[in-house]
Amino acid sequence: MSATITISSSEIRQIFQRRTSSASEIWELTQKANTLAIIIEARWEQIPTETRELLKIFAYAVTEPPQGIKDIFLDFFSRLSLAFALFLIVLKGEKNSLIAYIGAFERLVNAILSGIEREDIAYQKALSEALEETFTGLETSSAMTAEEACERIRAISYQALE
Repeated sequence: MSATITISSSEIRQIFQRRTSSASEIWELTQKANTLAIIIEARWEQIPTETRELLKIFAYAVTEPPQGIKDIFLDFFSRLSLAFALFLIVLKGEKNSLIAYIGAFERLVNAILSGIEREDIAYQKALSEALEETFTGLETSSAMTAEEACERIRAISYQALE
């Protein structure tokens, strides 16, 4: 027996907009974000193309830095509003709901980005080649710093996009 869980596009927007100050609403959004992440992790390929595109737009909007002066101001005021809401949540002693929501939100974004990576054959090929190259020279290579590893991952991503 399987259960169907319906999450509308407006609920997806609500998850990504993060505009609430009620602990009960945050717990509800946490549950929806976790549910959506589970669905995406298990069935990314079965999600309709339009919905996948919407999820990609949301994930990219969240992970990409603001561009232009207008976006920077909007981002600043959004963060200021969020800081005030967070202050109220902490003041009310409801920080557990916030911590759970942050974890669920990160899981959701990671699930979307993983789904995007899984469907990108060029990225998978570049990643496999990079891993083979890494394991081939494992004994002769020196340890990488975190910055060097990040730069290497960026280079692989750029290579896959070309």
